[in-house]
This record gives sequence, structure tokens and C-alpha cells, in this order.
Amino acid sequence: MNTDGSIKRREFLRFGAGFLAAGFCPSCLSLGKPAKVKLKKPNVIVIVVDDLGYADMSFRPHCPADVKTPGIDRLAKSGTFFTDAYSTSPICSPSRVGLLTGRYQQRWGNYWYGQGGLPANELTLPQALKKLGYVSKKIGKTHLNGGPVQHPLDHGFDEFLGFIHHTWDYLRLSEKDVEHYGKKNAKNACIGPLIRNREKASYENSFTTDIFTNEAVEYINRDHGGKPFYIELEYNAVHHPTYVTHPDYLEKFGIEQFPFWDPKKESWWQWHKKWGHLGEVDPDGRKRYLTHLMVMDKGIGKIIDELNRSGKRENTIVVFLSDNGGTINTYSNNAPLRGYKYMFGEGGVRIPLMVSYPGKLPAGQEKSALVSAMDIFPTILSLAGGDLPNNLDGKNLIPLIKGKAESQHNMICWSKGDGTWTIRKGYWKLCSNIGWKHLNYKFDKDGNCVRDTHEYVYPKGTLLFNLKDDIAEEKNLADKYPTIVKEMTAAYKKWRSEMSDPRNSKGELIKRKKPSNSNGKKKKKELKS
Repeated sequence: MNTDGSIKRREFLRFGAGFLAAGFCPSCLSLGKPAKVKLKKPNVIVIVVDDLGYADMSFRPHCPADVKTPGIDRLAKSGTFFTDAYSTSPICSPSRVGLLTGRYQQRWGNYWYGQGGLPANELTLPQALKKLGYVSKKIGKTHLNGGPVQHPLDHGFDEFLGFIHHTWDYLRLSEKDVEHYGKKNAKNACIGPLIRNREKASYENSFTTDIFTNEAVEYINRDHGGKPFYIELEYNAVHHPTYVTHPDYLEKFGIEQFPFWDPKKESWWQWHKKWGHLGEVDPDGRKRYLTHLMVMDKGIGKIIDELNRSGKRENTIVVFLSDNGGTINTYSNNAPLRGYKYMFGEGGVRIPLMVSYPGKLPAGQEKSALVSAMDIFPTILSLAGGDLPNNLDGKNLIPLIKGKAESQHNMICWSKGDGTWTIRKGYWKLCSNIGWKHLNYKFDKDGNCVRDTHEYVYPKGTLLFNLKDDIAEEKNLADKYPTIVKEMTAAYKKWRSEMSDPRNSKGELIKRKKPSNSNGKKKKKELKS
């Protein structure tokens, strides 16, 4: 028996199989052409943070000294950070719908809380990716303004773990917690089990930020049968109730657990007005916010580490953004911007946005082009090799990232649907009827948050700002440049004419009412969130 011959034959077969697996083809060799290797479609992870302060990332120049975000900083170093990125709304529900569809959600009447929903006939990013062979998972917050179709599994996701609401408790996540508070109280306070697909999922002694991070890591490491994956990870951090923190994370900041709400002493809405809307100032409020930021940032670092360990980092696109501006109610920092969540000031709609794809796209750069969260849809779909729908309002960011274009959007508009609106065109920003005021806080000599007797006011009327010279929106130039005001007003009106009027979650037009008190004056409606 010729054993040497058998061994050589096996080695030859193994050698040939290796060439074929690598993409070798005899016809290419005979023609003298290089073999074409079919590249695997990239995995995608979109990380959405809730109410993150624009300055609260340690790589940013206006970052306060109390912030350390090594995980987020790593993403910034490995990709492109857009300094002039915007959400489609200063509140979470409409802005998340704009992100998911790549379109202005105002097109179907979704302007504010409780409006518009997400119609079943609107194409979502996971639905578009599914056509390209992707599997997908939604993790964390889902808030689509209600409507008949609001579950992630009904909008293209294969799996879901999270909650369907504007917020949820970070700690009290079991049926025992519901029994303790009673169903009605637990519902008001967003206490109780999470949802896994369509069933309740109770957790005890857990923390939502850690749960969501671990869920993402598990999905990264799962065998998907050779299919690329899409993960939409929407943390509820750093949204209220930031006063609810896991005991394990309090020691680092030298603070104790905030007392839980006691239904026997006051209603949930009384409690929420004080601690959810800055009715009272928590001396340790900023530190509590920072505990949530720290845990979330560690989770992002853990996800990056797992991508590196599994060898998937260079074939995974990671997008990071906030759903809207930071809110003063949780002690976030939006420096150098003016305003907060709920407002059309820069602090309400300008957001951090970065795209990271190591080895495929440039790293460690910043771009000041005008971009939107709507751009994530066409950017990811383009990188995945899909054809872009012709009805998208979002633009592909790749030409900007690669330096092949200086701009994509000519303008971006915002509207509340009630005569309150804003438009940015170039470095000009025009605002109409966006008056807003709220309570404020400041820090005393010991670093504790205390009440500031000066109310924060954003004036009504027509406001024109040059953001290139005045990013804090302090100098109203409307009287000085009437021609620009006229041109931008016309541009906004044209945009608004293409949108629907506000609709309720069922898709029905909302009839505008003008409630009045006994003196016949308009009464301002207070929205709770």
C-alpha cells in the first residue's frame, strides 16, 4: 500500500478545497484575471441613547469635568462624528419613527405625543434589511405613539426584548413589584416585567441597562446560519427615572439610593411632577444621571469588546445617536447649545451622531455638514447593498464620510403642527412661535444641585440665528435680515404643505380646539411625559 501517495492525494484535495473556499476559480486563472471574492454583508448595530446631553461625552470640547465615557469615545475614534446632526423632533416618540423610516414622520401627522403612530404601510429599516437576508432584533425602548401597530415584531423585527412605553423603571421588573404597588399604580409608574417578543419577562435584582447590553452580546455571538444581523439597541438610559439606580453603582459617586415612591403618601402624578419634571431639585441629581451614563457607557464598551473578541468588528457597522436633546429634568448638560428636550432650540434637536465601520470607512474624523437621524436608513441600506426607496427624506451619509461631498441636505425642518416651527438652511436658523420657559437649577459651592430662582425663557415671535457665529442662539437677527426671513419662511411653508396635518394614533385628523378659561384667554395645555 502506497501510504505516501494517499497522504499526498489528501493534502492535494485539502489544498484545493481551501482555494475554492477562498473564492479561487479556474476560469479566472486561465483568463489571467484576479479571483473575485464575494464579501459578506456587514452586520449592523444602531445604538440609540435616550435624552443624552450634547456635552456629556468626554471626547467633546465642551464636556464637563464630571463626565468620563471611554466606550463612546472609542466609537468616535473609530468612525465619523457629525457635529451638526439633528433629530426630527425634540421629543422621543416622533423622532424614533423618523429614524426607523428615514422619512419625516410629519408626513402622516406624527408631530407630538399621542399623534400619528407608525402606519403599517411605512417601510422600516429592519423590513428593508430582511429583504437582503438579514435577521434582526429590537432591544430596549419602543415608543411609537400608540396606534394599532406599535409592536416591533409588526414592523419587521424578528425578536424583541424591552418595553413599549416612553420610559420604564430600571430596577422593579417583576410581577412581585406589580403586586406590591398594585396594577394601576405599577402601570402609572412604569413598573413591572419587560416584554420578550409578545410575552412578559420578569427580572429580579437586575438593571435594564445591563439586561439590554447582555441581550445584545448574546445576539452578536449567536449562530445566525451565516446571515448578517441587525440590532437596534435603544437604551432607556439616561431618561427619567434617573433617580432609580442600582445599589452596585451608587458607591462610586458617594450617594445613596433615592427613596422610592410611596403611593400611601401621594399620587404618582404628584411624585412625578416633583422628581420627573424638576418640581423639586435633588442635590445629587447630576450624580444620579452620571451613574446611568457610566453603566451605559460600560455596556457600549462591552459590546465593542465582544465584536473584537468574536472577530466581527471589521464587518460590523456601529451607529450611535441620541433620540433628541438632553433634558434639564435629569440634569443633563447640552453645552454650548441653548435649550433642552421639548424645545426647538439647538439643545432640543441637535444630537450626537456617529458612524463607525473600521477598515471600510474613515476613522477619527468630524464633519460639520447638516445631517439628520433620517439619514441612518439610507446609509445602512446602501452599505448593505440594497436599493434605496425613492420616497426617503434621509440622505446617504457615505459621500460625506468619504469626503466626496460637502453637503447632502439643503435644509431641515421641524414643526409641532400648531404654528410652532423651525427651519435650518445652511448656517441660518429661523424659528417661529417657539416660546418656552421652565424651572432651572445651578450648583452650589459644594457641587450640589439647588434651585435657581431665574426661570429659563426662550422667547416667542420670529427668531433668526446665525449658528456659525452664534451657536448658543443669543442674537436675534430677524430685523437685520428681513430678506433671509422671507426666503426661509417660504421654504418652510413649502415643506409644511407636503406634510399631513396632525393626526391621532388611529390616523384620524385632529380637530384643533382653542380651549379658554372664563376670561376668554387661551389656556395652555400641559403635556406629561
